[in-house]
Amino acid sequence: MLKIAISVNPNKDKELFNTLKLLDILDEYDCRVFMSDIFKKPYGDKEPISDTILAGRKIEYLPEYQLFKKVNLCIVFGGDGTILKIAKKAAYGGAYILGVNLGRVGYIAELETHEMDLIRKILDVDDISEVEDMDGVTVDSRMMLKTEIVRGGNVVYSATALNDIVISKGAVSRMAGLRLICDGKSISTYRADGIIVSTPTGSTAYCMSAGGPIIDPGLECICAIPVCPYMCVNSGAVVFSDSSVIEVEFTADKINEAFCTVDGKGVKTIYNGDIVRISKAPVCTKLIRLKDVDFYSLLNRKFAAAQSSGLQ
Repeated sequence: MLKIAISVNPNKDKELFNTLKLLDILDEYDCRVFMSDIFKKPYGDKEPISDTILAGRKIEYLPEYQLFKKVNLCIVFGGDGTILKIAKKAAYGGAYILGVNLGRVGYIAELETHEMDLIRKILDVDDISEVEDMDGVTVDSRMMLKTEIVRGGNVVYSATALNDIVISKGAVSRMAGLRLICDGKSISTYRADGIIVSTPTGSTAYCMSAGGPIIDPGLECICAIPVCPYMCVNSGAVVFSDSSVIEVEFTADKINEAFCTVDGKGVKTIYNGDIVRISKAPVCTKLIRLKDVDFYSLLNRKFAAAQSSGLQ
């Protein structure tokens, strides 16, 4: 029996219109449905959604720290940011992800809302791992990055990223002093607004905006690119093996602190001599693909749609 978590950004799925359509589909199959217990809590002066919009539905509610350990499939409604938020939780819980785009570009998400009937393809399986051998279904195993902030030889913070880790100067006008190191060997020293260390998945996000390469997500490698470097010998992107250990050392020269951001969230302050250590994570994000669309066709279509709507 499939155990399915529905993760939805209610600000994007107004009145849970698409979530209810999915629940109607899931009602036809032998599966258990779970959602975050946040929907059982009042929102301001409004009653809990579990008692209003979702009243009478066969849903089990769990705290998020339990939810992603319980299920084997997460169906995520939202934009790429919502999927990024769920990815690390699902990866460590061993769950697969199927994204339904409610955002603008929705590059990571597999389906648009009008394509939800395609989900039926995978709902008859007893074990979610069976989808890897199904005709018309593929699973993208996306590399993730482990991030550690090292201070005085001690790890003071750790996190996992699907897209990227950004070390930046913040809002100050002066540049940060940054040294890029690979496997203990110095690669380059920068005075720059920051540096982006990206997975292939993240190569089409901030990394690309900074002039980095587009990397096929089927590859496993680590890309580093400085942001607006000043008078550097090597100011371009550098691509490293997935077995490399990358370190970025911050030197307080013109500014006293910088910031480390993981997948656009969890901003942490770093200080003089701190090192951000980055390596391949022990887990990966498993994205279910139900359509026969190759990476480059998807990329071109999404970017063309974004440009035509004035988003880029």
